[in-house]
Amino acid sequence: MNIIEATSTHYHLLFSNPYHIFGAADFNKMNQGNCDKVYYLLFKDEKVRLGLIGGKKGSVFLSPFSAPYGGFSFVTDEIRIKYIEDALGSLDKWTQDIGLKSIVLTIPPSFYQNNFINKQTNCLFRNNYRISQIDLNYSFNLKEFDDSYSEKIWRNAKKNIRIALAAEMKIELCQDNEKKYITYNIIEQNRRERGFPLRMSWKQILETSDLIPCDFFLVSERNNRYIASAIVFEVTRDIVQVIYWGDLPEYNYLRTMNFLSYKLFEYYKNKGKKIIDIGPSSQYSVPNYGLGEFKESIGCQIHPKITFEKSF
Repeated sequence: MNIIEATSTHYHLLFSNPYHIFGAADFNKMNQGNCDKVYYLLFKDEKVRLGLIGGKKGSVFLSPFSAPYGGFSFVTDEIRIKYIEDALGSLDKWTQDIGLKSIVLTIPPSFYQNNFINKQTNCLFRNNYRISQIDLNYSFNLKEFDDSYSEKIWRNAKKNIRIALAAEMKIELCQDNEKKYITYNIIEQNRRERGFPLRMSWKQILETSDLIPCDFFLVSERNNRYIASAIVFEVTRDIVQVIYWGDLPEYNYLRTMNFLSYKLFEYYKNKGKKIIDIGPSSQYSVPNYGLGEFKESIGCQIHPKITFEKSF
């Protein structure tokens, strides 16, 4: 299988609707400053079968180079395992030919496209890619948000939702940039106090929201002070991803995060979405116990997000 180094425009014409937004040419072009060079690769025999966007950082080819996950994209979802095998063989040779020393690929959790992602995982393993990370990614299937939702979740979460709903908090979807900035500022304060700085600046959030459908939510308490917020990207037609969320710690007694998660489930269920990706609760495979337990308590399922590496 041959590799063609395409332009972002050419790649976009062939993969105008990738199965996740982080595989889109426009998204990666917007973030091209986060690597030395971006490559838009087409894998072709008698016709183009697969695509892969990656970035060069030093002597490493990474996909993604500035996103939660990357990996291959398909033209049609009727992709045979043999095509992926052949593409990996070509990728290995191409990487060495241009003088790079290793490849790092992070594959999406399987709920994004179960068959294709599992085929990639199998092919990478058999092509002598080693697993360097297995992070725990949490998601909520919105079909579980129904009249019996509170009966399915952990006892402490059920209690916390009762407290939260009785606290007279309100949630609003922000329309203007002033309120959207308040959303970001609350999350920034939350992360700063917990010692976890934000990776995306306010400017980057705004630029991304011009490209990807994005919702900003604010939670206020009974005196109308904003105390919690969330920023959510629409990453596929059916899946949204919580990019950031958080609260002001002094209001934790109101169980603000239980309220926020409950209202997000309600909102996106009513919008007809199928899954909310709440992201990982581990870093470099090391779990954040408290964060993971919170997500599990509200009904989230856990899927591995696997990073593969190969050195030459």
